Amino acid sequence: MPTRVNGDRDTSWHPPSSLQRHGLQWMFMPLIAFAIFDFGPVVLAPIVYILSLLVHLSSLSVPPPRLPDPLTLLLQPPVLMFALWPFLVLYSTTRGKLIEQPEEWGSIRLATIAATFAMSLPSVALLVGAPLDMVSPARDAGQGTGFLCLFFMLLLWIPGVIGWLIGRGIAWMLHL
Repeated sequence: MPTRVNGDRDTSWHPPSSLQRHGLQWMFMPLIAFAIFDFGPVVLAPIVYILSLLVHLSSLSVPPPRLPDPLTLLLQPPVLMFALWPFLVLYSTTRGKLIEQPEEWGSIRLATIAATFAMSLPSVALLVGAPLDMVSPARDAGQGTGFLCLFFMLLLWIPGVIGWLIGRGIAWMLHL
């Protein structure tokens, strides 16, 4: 049963005992995936830069990689946050469904896992492409990440919805 807001103070929601014994760690999967895909490129960019310096072959006349700009490293997570909004909505939806229908926790769990997985597959392109884009010596570096951000902002919710429906369908077939 959901808690109600009394006056100007909010009371927190505590899961029923039936949910507590099964654990709710799976509910945070969308937030963990969001954190990995949002902050991962910023962590990987310096690593890619150092590795590319170690492996750089100057005899091939390829320009050396450039050091990631500190401003880019600072602004990348907020920009990627807009592209990865479906992960936050998935967490919110999962929490809301658990509050409304705690008896269907098995179905909601499977749907959350499937939706997180479905949105994580295309997000790997952003996790790999953004650090490479940040150290690229090309003058138009950053356009690939910008295109992926726009693409994800508009379309990442589609695999999430498909994953949610597949998860709920599998749970329905398994009578969860």
